[in-house]
Amino acid sequence: MRVAAGVILIIVAVINLFAAIGYFTLGGAGKLSAIVAEQQAKSGQEMTPESKESLAKLDAATKQLGASGSALIGFAVFLLVTVGTSIAGAVCLFRSKGAKFIIIASALAIGAEVIGTVIIGFGIGKILGLVGGVLGILGARQIMAKSAAPVEPPPVAAAPM
Repeated sequence: MRVAAGVILIIVAVINLFAAIGYFTLGGAGKLSAIVAEQQAKSGQEMTPESKESLAKLDAATKQLGASGSALIGFAVFLLVTVGTSIAGAVCLFRSKGAKFIIIASALAIGAEVIGTVIIGFGIGKILGLVGGVLGILGARQIMAKSAAPVEPPPVAAAPM
């Protein structure tokens, strides 16, 4: 179960990495379009029809996600944090060490999926992150149980007389 949890957490980390890059791009472009429109309005310049059309498409894409540019950028930063912690948690699962860190990494992975559901919406891809987080927590509990079990000392050989 620990190995499966580690593999799933690594897969989720790669997916979240690409999602974070996309959210950075979309959120940054949305903020940039607002800044460009504001600067052109201040300077009194007229926007070309092509630039109006591209800004409208960008605004429509951001509104389709239902989040502002700042929310998307903030979520992208959080996803990047979970990418690092998920990979480190997976390594700890493979090595059977660091159970407390695994729990934190798994909780962050679950939190990323929940926050992503709130900001963007639920998708089938979110299930993999939730499963990886739950399996990570179960794997950490397995490591804790193994380390808490009493260790029997090796038998002592009788000394020759």
